[in-house]
Amino acid sequence: MLLNEPGVTEGSHYYFFTPSETIKKHYYHLICCGHYFCNADYNIKRNYFPYLLLLYIRNGELHVNYRDKSVTAKKGDVLLLDCREPHHYYGSDRLEFIYIHFEGPNSQELCRYIMKQHGFFFQHKHNVEIGKRLYQMIYTHHNEQEMSVSDCTCMIYNMINSLSAKPEKQHNEASPVDKAIQYIKANLDRQVTLKEVANHVNLSPYYFSHVFKTETGYAPIEFATKNRIDTAKSLLKTTSLSVSDIAFQVGYSSSSAFINIFFKKVDFTPTEFRNLNI
Repeated sequence: MLLNEPGVTEGSHYYFFTPSETIKKHYYHLICCGHYFCNADYNIKRNYFPYLLLLYIRNGELHVNYRDKSVTAKKGDVLLLDCREPHHYYGSDRLEFIYIHFEGPNSQELCRYIMKQHGFFFQHKHNVEIGKRLYQMIYTHHNEQEMSVSDCTCMIYNMINSLSAKPEKQHNEASPVDKAIQYIKANLDRQVTLKEVANHVNLSPYYFSHVFKTETGYAPIEFATKNRIDTAKSLLKTTSLSVSDIAFQVGYSSSSAFINIFFKKVDFTPTEFRNLNI
């Protein structure tokens, strides 16, 4: 079908969806999706559009102005935009792309978090799989087939989540974050400091903290606390050690300090957790 949009050429198609209130409340869902073939007249400039956009370039170039940055997306590149913010993108001749506009519970918060950590323009190996999944979603509807709400939710979430995947390491070399994780786990019996761990991997504390949180989702000391609590859980469930002995083994100088942080993180005291049937 020929779309009534400037620069969108013959062979293009898209589909619209009207979710129920239940789907809006509980699931990630499509607003529209499409496969576009465009010429240089394709030009979208908006101050606001209330949905998220995930887009995969199959051919040509798409020029994007977003968040005070300009990029040119080419074959194999992926874009993730929160269209509630001002955005402008325009095409070249022989541009071809597939896309979805979507929303869902906390979807905008998740995408904002990913874009804060990684930006909105992605060039890595996961893009090919995203392109395949987008194509599958679009052509399921093109062939007048139904996709279940749960399948659609899982597919959208997995595509978005893959954008934050850690890049592969070269030649099996441990990254500074990997080295830091090893160091933290080897020293769970004491309170390590940010400066100490940063020095161990030869980075400044500020830069190390930024890189560590980008890759793991945790601040370094938050990660150390998480691992001490996880170890304490295992000890509570698999040994008869006293709470004070466990506190000492996971780096707390007093059982009261351990009990307080355990309750804060787990919502149970160590003794209550030990007595839970898991």
